[in-house]
Amino acid sequence: MFRHAMLTAGAMAVALGLGGFQDAPRPMPELSPALAALAEDASAARTFDYMALKAEGVDLRAMSVAAYLRAMKDGGRCPTDAEQEVLEGTAAAIDAADRAAFDDDRAAAADAWAKWTIFAEGIENGQVATDPPFSNVSARYARLEEETNPRSRELMRRAAKDQLYRQDWSAGARIWGELSPGANGRVRARMSRAMCQVDRENTQWLKADVATNGWFTIPANGQRASSAAWLMAQHADRDRDFQRHVLTLMEPLVETGEVSKGNYAYLWDRIAVGENRPQRYGSQGMCTAPGRWEPNTLEDPEQVEALREWADIGPLSQYQERMNTVCADFEG
Repeated sequence: MFRHAMLTAGAMAVALGLGGFQDAPRPMPELSPALAALAEDASAARTFDYMALKAEGVDLRAMSVAAYLRAMKDGGRCPTDAEQEVLEGTAAAIDAADRAAFDDDRAAAADAWAKWTIFAEGIENGQVATDPPFSNVSARYARLEEETNPRSRELMRRAAKDQLYRQDWSAGARIWGELSPGANGRVRARMSRAMCQVDRENTQWLKADVATNGWFTIPANGQRASSAAWLMAQHADRDRDFQRHVLTLMEPLVETGEVSKGNYAYLWDRIAVGENRPQRYGSQGMCTAPGRWEPNTLEDPEQVEALREWADIGPLSQYQERMNTVCADFEG
């Protein structure tokens, strides 16, 4: 499996053009008092004239990011309905030429989201997608029939949904078609929130399960289940304490072969970068230019290749080549 996924907060920032997690903390925008009040009232936020803010010269991009980060400051929760309306409204106004275009974008985004919801529910209920990347998700759901252990089956179902929603970033347009920039921004913001909700539910389930039953190991649960549990921990960015706990559970199991060295390495880096520390294995990074991906700061650049060889995750140069394709449409 290609062990790459955007950090959730970073994904939103990337979608809004501010980049992902950085090597050092940077100031983040705050909502204006007026928009902060709207973020408490979904109905008012839904009918507010965001194009008027554009006419006033308000930094709408910063305000959209601020609406998302407002939730992150409160224990890493997902945006509320009101916050989501502010986030989408400010982001959509950036690309809309006038109020009519703004309204058209809202309608197109609603239609696109309806198509995605129907498609996603179909995949979850056994509909087979024949083309990648969604065919890979279909295969995950199909393999649920092979799981006789209820615990592993629930784990695998949750991991499949994790991957279903993450495929939108590269292939969602296949489901809803071409959209204007404003409508596309709305859909991406909505998808980010949906991913947040999936991650939160998965984290809560995994945290409770592991507390009762211990970690999913390869000998006891199989490679698929062990990797599925790692995947969900990797995406538990809103519960850094739990991620660190999982890392301590995995550490003594690495040398015995009871968990994957690669999975351990990716989680180690994920936590380090999320805490603004240098990473060890070079697995986390960001787009810096169209077609160019760069790793975040390395703990020991001279040893990174040896560490990657130990973890069996391949040379950094090859990994960077693959990641460059993810950045093909990066706009800065």
